[in-house]
Amino acid sequence: MDFKTNSIKLIALALFCIACRTEPKTNAVSEISTADTISIQSEEKSTHPLQDSVDSKYTPSSVNDELALKIEVYIKTKMLTANEINIIPAEQRKFQLYQTDLNGDGQNEILINFMTSYFCGSGGCTMVLLDHNFNEITNFSVMRTPVYAETTTKNEWRILLTRSQGELKALVFNNGTYPSNPSVVEKAPYDAPSGHAEIMFDDTFSPAKTYTF
Repeated sequence: MDFKTNSIKLIALALFCIACRTEPKTNAVSEISTADTISIQSEEKSTHPLQDSVDSKYTPSSVNDELALKIEVYIKTKMLTANEINIIPAEQRKFQLYQTDLNGDGQNEILINFMTSYFCGSGGCTMVLLDHNFNEITNFSVMRTPVYAETTTKNEWRILLTRSQGELKALVFNNGTYPSNPSVVEKAPYDAPSGHAEIMFDDTFSPAKTYTF
């Protein structure tokens, strides 16, 4: 009986030792796996910290890299020919965008501000207003920044304000478009935008991110 008892005890002790040796290995693998996962997640989260920091200094309505790529395609396929693009120096192929809902339908319109001498003259620069499906609403020939979108509407679209020849001009939507040349629009009956106007393309109050095409 003593021999059998001792044998059973030895077997039990051996199994206990095996379990003790294998359990830490399992925990170690688990800890390494967890640490690796955290490390990977940290690396993924820190992939674009610098870009996020840079973008944070711009007005959110002017930052949309995916939309900017679509605008680039629009410019190169709908607005300019290959020859016209080649005329513009590479360092001047720049634009800014701004998204805002101008007609209250829940969809943002897109205002494109060009920043190149090809699109600019003494009176201002070309701007293009598109709907969310990239259909052109207005091609403004000479616009100066900043542009203001008032909360006041006429014909169900918000009034846009810009300055031309030193005067504030109110651009009223009519017959499917805004006036394309503010210089021929009568002076607004007031000298400054309201305190509720949305400010677009202002380096101080609404700095916009600049993209290239």
